[in-house]
Amino acid sequence: MAVSHVSFVLIWGTITAAAALTLVAWRQRPEPGATPFAVLMGAGTWWVVTSAIGLFTLDTGRRLLLHDLEWLALAVLPLAWLVFALEYTSREEYVSRRTLALLGAVPVVSVALLATNDVHHLLYAERTVTRYGDIALVDVSRGPWFWVYIAYAYALLATGSFHVVQLAVSSRSLYRGQAAALLVTVLAPWFGNLVYVTDYLPIVFLTGTDLSLTSFDPTPFTFVISGAAGLAALSQFRFLDAVPVSSRVARDSVVEGMDDGVIVVDDDDTVIDCNPRACEILDCTRKSAIEHPAADLLPAYTDLSDGETRTIEVERDDGVRYYELSETGLGTTVDGTAGHIVSIHDVTDRRNRVQQLDVLNRVLRHNLRNEMNVIYGYADRLDDGEAVDRIQEKAMRMVALGDKAREIDRILDDEETDDTIALSRVVDLEVERAREAYPEVTVEASLPESSAACNRPLGAVLRNLLENAAEHNDGPDPWVRVDARVEGDEAIVEVVDNGPGIPAEERSVLRTREETPLQHSSGLGLWLVAWGVDQLGGSITIAESGESGTTIRLEVPVMEGREPSPSE
Repeated sequence: MAVSHVSFVLIWGTITAAAALTLVAWRQRPEPGATPFAVLMGAGTWWVVTSAIGLFTLDTGRRLLLHDLEWLALAVLPLAWLVFALEYTSREEYVSRRTLALLGAVPVVSVALLATNDVHHLLYAERTVTRYGDIALVDVSRGPWFWVYIAYAYALLATGSFHVVQLAVSSRSLYRGQAAALLVTVLAPWFGNLVYVTDYLPIVFLTGTDLSLTSFDPTPFTFVISGAAGLAALSQFRFLDAVPVSSRVARDSVVEGMDDGVIVVDDDDTVIDCNPRACEILDCTRKSAIEHPAADLLPAYTDLSDGETRTIEVERDDGVRYYELSETGLGTTVDGTAGHIVSIHDVTDRRNRVQQLDVLNRVLRHNLRNEMNVIYGYADRLDDGEAVDRIQEKAMRMVALGDKAREIDRILDDEETDDTIALSRVVDLEVERAREAYPEVTVEASLPESSAACNRPLGAVLRNLLENAAEHNDGPDPWVRVDARVEGDEAIVEVVDNGPGIPAEERSVLRTREETPLQHSSGLGLWLVAWGVDQLGGSITIAESGESGTTIRLEVPVMEGREPSPSE
């Protein structure tokens, strides 16, 4: 009686768990994997129900009919698991009608052979019903097609499990938990079936027990374990709510849609893959590129080393295009080979833009300066003193603007930016220049006692800050003070004045490095300061100094272990 109660609890527990998972999965449609998982658990529920009813059906004809009905679940389960695994691991491209039709042929043939088994006995050579008290079991002698179907089913189960394991290894912890629970879901009935078809050989081998009830199939009742694992996946690991996107799909989507060309080569410098953009740039097809030497597609590849970039010219129908090549090592793969990724980045627009800026820069620096000098010279010939002064003032402003453009160009591009000069020397030189240029302004300095050196662009930055402070200081007693010191590995330079302060549109240059057509700086001085500080690897802050005036604080790195240049 106790055994009977235990059996009923096990049976109804299995049916309840499997049916609940079926219902939950069905409601999650159209999430990836929800439909095949619902079919999988639905088939498991059907198998449990027919097998449980069959256990307590003593009539031979009805018992064999229920045994036949179990095959409706057997025919569906392996294929449903494989389809689920493919969708769950983002391999939907393999789930096509053609694939399903081919893989479904074996189950359809198996069900047909079951219906006509009395004629050919290919599935079962013989079946008899044996009673054990209130339980009826089906003793079978298996035919050749039964083993064909077992091989087919196990192959599908193994393939699906492989993809789930592969995803678990490469995913974050949430998806690893999902994958582990799903593997338990399928491995429990799989192991139960393995025990059954081998006549309990694993249990006999492990325990040494002589089992006589080898005709009992435990497979459907292991779905109680599957149900528990599935419920754990739903409640603990958000199964079917958070479906993983495999790194393979993410990688393929990104690489295939990149604006840059990508070529993958092996350690023999042979192309093993390339994306559509690379084929477009190199005017080839993917099929013609793969398994050919990379140098055949890109002659410059032979001179390219890991981490290096090179610019090449490619003649196309729309003209010459310029591309930047770079190579990155892939490391060693699982099979022991190494490879490289060659990226091809179109820099034509950038190159043309740089050329355009160079031309404009030359016009500002050279042509405009020359023309302004001519205007200045001719202005001397005019009689109206006030008009002459005004013309000459504006002409000299334009000349100064060209000089600043040239200075910015030197700071940003010249190798001189790596040269060093003592901090005290920089401050002393620029303060003297400001005193000479603005004698009406009192310029003071507090020099550091340290002999620490900084990069030379600090001189241009400080010069323009002093010019800005002195030129716009219209107070009755204008003054500017420079305080310089060294703190740790940084040089601190503060420029303090008692002027009217820096307007908001000028401050934006130093703070955000931005300006708009309606709100912009009136010159290049503060842009020189901003870009120069960036080039130095430092920072700049602005603060009000009392009721009027401004304090600008520069923090730039000290060049440790480097002596000031002899040219100082």
